[in-house]
Amino acid sequence: MKLESLVQKAQDGNQEALEGVIVGIQDMVYYLSLRMLANPEDAKEATQEIIIRIITKLSTFQHDSKFKTWVYRV
Repeated sequence: MKLESLVQKAQDGNQEALEGVIVGIQDMVYYLSLRMLANPEDAKEATQEIIIRIITKLSTFQHDSKFKTWVYRV
């Protein structure tokens, strides 16, 4: 299923869709964190914090841009 449709379903309260969103972005977030921090353990910790922030702010995503673009801004 496409990430954008998973996001919409997750915003509507679908737990499985939320898990799909997390799986769909966690590698991207980790590799970005690793590039910025250069330490795998720090990158893992940062990834967890970022994913928590994304989950808590998911309701603010307006679908004006691609979801991955929004993730980079969070």
